[in-house]
Amino acid sequence: MPADLGKKVIIIRILQILQRYTDPGHTLTQQQIVERLRDDYGMEVNRATVRRNLADLIDAGYPIQYTEVVRSFASKKTGEAEESVIYTDLYYEHDFTEAELHMLIDGLLFSRSVPYRQRRQLIDKLGNLSSVHFNRRMNNVHCMSADSPQNPELFHTVDILDEAITAGKQVRITYNHYGTDLKLHPTRDAEGRAKRQVLNPYRLVASEGRYYLICNNDRHDTVSNYRVDRITGIELLETPVKPTAQVKGLENGLNLQEYMARNLNMFYGPPEDVEFLIPRSHVSLVIDDFGRHVSFFDREDGQVLCRLTASAEAMKHWAVRYANIARVLKPAALVEAIRGEIAAAAALYEI
Repeated sequence: MPADLGKKVIIIRILQILQRYTDPGHTLTQQQIVERLRDDYGMEVNRATVRRNLADLIDAGYPIQYTEVVRSFASKKTGEAEESVIYTDLYYEHDFTEAELHMLIDGLLFSRSVPYRQRRQLIDKLGNLSSVHFNRRMNNVHCMSADSPQNPELFHTVDILDEAITAGKQVRITYNHYGTDLKLHPTRDAEGRAKRQVLNPYRLVASEGRYYLICNNDRHDTVSNYRVDRITGIELLETPVKPTAQVKGLENGLNLQEYMARNLNMFYGPPEDVEFLIPRSHVSLVIDDFGRHVSFFDREDGQVLCRLTASAEAMKHWAVRYANIARVLKPAALVEAIRGEIAAAAALYEI
């Protein structure tokens, strides 16, 4: 490497060393940086060169933290005592804290949509956003192999949907279901041909570890939720999306927080006023699932009356899931639907 080029590269190597080896719990001195330059890159430099390049990086706004130490020395020219400021305890302040990276990685670990190989790659990339010390601890984090079939088109589908939502364009897709062979099979029409559907995409959301598309099937006037991992053969169209004002359930636009609260686990249906009883000891469970969208009323018998507005379909599935602790009181049609589900389950188990 030419000498001039080597001098220009020194500042880049110093930055890479700080990014790779340091964090608030692991700092370097200028002498240790000199040694790293020699051991990692074969560069022989002195501490004065390191100090000068560090000053340039700090002046340029790089998030390098340090401690200033004042040192006294005798001037070689005059013999008089002089002082200089030394940078020590140097570390690079990464964009993400280790706790934040752990949260992001945990989200990937529990994702049921992202294929195993891409999950592993993303976790490795996230680990590289911190120092090697974080990466060493990451050896204790294991990404379980796929426990369900994976759609290799998932990332491509998400990319196209994101582009379509941003541009306000329709998409054409094939929607699938899994067979006993653990492979995706397309929904078919009356003639047995794979159905191609035109969708008006409005928003991508994550629920229960899976991606969903809130959209409208162009042949209907209601809102739908599609599992993104079951979509294949996506095609971006040039035609504009149907305005939400023309879609039942979205006439006033899409308030995502309200929509998610009313359609628990993405079971869609017209919102209804619901009342149910729950033991006071299980109020936390209700808050976990419905957040702030519930009104609570204490009763003398130790039960709590809960009121909220939600999809009857979503509430039916929720109530059956917690049938041993929750009792729905109204609306009457929902109560009958729940009774029917419980009766069918009892018959299945010959109760």
